[in-house]
Amino acid sequence: GSHYSAHTLGALKSTIKKELGITNTQYGALQSSVSAVNTVLPILGGLFIDSFGTTTGSLMATFLIMFGNLVISVSTHSRSFPVMVVGRIFYGLGSGTITVVQETILGSWFKGKGLALTIAVQITTSRIASFLSMGTAIPISDRFGFYGAAFWANFVVCAISFAINILYMLAMRRIRRGTPETMLSRLRSKHRFNPRLVLFFFGIYWMFIVESFTLGGGWNSFLHINSELVKLRFGANDSVAAWSASVSQIMPIFLVPFLGWFFDQYGMRTDMLVLSTSLFTISIALLGFTMLTPIVGLVIFSISLALGPLAEITAISLILPSSSLGTGLGIYKSAMNIGSTIVDIVVGVLQDRGSRLMEETEHSYDYVMAFFMVWGIISTVVATTIFFVDRRKWHSLLRSNAQGRSEAYHLAKDKINRPMIYVSSPNWREYVQTWNYMPLAMLTLLLVVSLVLFAYKLA
Repeated sequence: GSHYSAHTLGALKSTIKKELGITNTQYGALQSSVSAVNTVLPILGGLFIDSFGTTTGSLMATFLIMFGNLVISVSTHSRSFPVMVVGRIFYGLGSGTITVVQETILGSWFKGKGLALTIAVQITTSRIASFLSMGTAIPISDRFGFYGAAFWANFVVCAISFAINILYMLAMRRIRRGTPETMLSRLRSKHRFNPRLVLFFFGIYWMFIVESFTLGGGWNSFLHINSELVKLRFGANDSVAAWSASVSQIMPIFLVPFLGWFFDQYGMRTDMLVLSTSLFTISIALLGFTMLTPIVGLVIFSISLALGPLAEITAISLILPSSSLGTGLGIYKSAMNIGSTIVDIVVGVLQDRGSRLMEETEHSYDYVMAFFMVWGIISTVVATTIFFVDRRKWHSLLRSNAQGRSEAYHLAKDKINRPMIYVSSPNWREYVQTWNYMPLAMLTLLLVVSLVLFAYKLA
């Protein structure tokens, strides 16, 4: 439900701007309302999950997603921009947490063999939902003669997801009743979380956070505008533009399950991350600065979208202990949403500037695509740095095959376990250095910038 609802707004961008009477900048604020509330929530959600478990968190998240989509659907009847923003905020409160819940469950259950494949199945399912959403939003609107029908379809799907989650909660309660108390106690002890661990997260982990901010923010923001880009730059009508834009979601459906098996067997996570950032940059160059059919650029973008998230999530799951995985993935998701919030608003401002100078023609996205090119180059530099750090400091743990990964993990075991020793020491503050605070300080600064930009443009 969360992923099915995520891209309807992008598919109907031109219609929504017309119906609500808003500018591109206001549309950017509407899109970023989801990522803005999720700049902090995934971290808090991760802390909550690490401390109290996934069942309660997942139920709360799916309810908020469903309720938010109900408010959005109602707003289409009143053509109210503020009400739609409120609905998007409720939706965002749930959508940011549910992803952390899903990835924490899989990361804990499949810490070793099969981790990449199981996360691949989860990503594939989400991309199928996104593909169907982008492709069906216009036909549903046309079928009922009202653009709000597409949002009511979102609400129905989210209600079904909420019902399924209730069944999951009941099943987990039944499993717990049949599990001996001694085993439950061992599991709780194994997954006990200490918040001080965040201060000792490894440098390579924070590099993945930077990559999440740049590449993740770039992916999300581009998916919000690609339908209108195809319409304006290549002269397609709304229906053709929406279906063409949905191609950007299609390759993960076919590639990610294979990549899950590939990462488990052969590794090469860092190699694929570098390739992902490079393909993102190439796709932007083709879509923004050539008149080659947009399908080619969108397919290349789609391959980037297949390679990157799986490489990042499974890499983080390898280098962090299970007890802090929810928090680690929460920070990862938070950084992505901070990046998405900032980029959404920057894109809206650049497009409005381009539209004022050249009206809404094939050239109104020129500034936007130039910005995405620079963003892609930065992402490629970060990914290349991760590649070399893994190779030189982590014995190629993230790019090794199944056998080599066991050997690399053995060599890096003392390093991986060191933070657990630090935080359990009565004198743990003696191990904290100035640089341990720097990533958190930078993330906080970017968080403040994203929220200030969002509030300013919303006002």
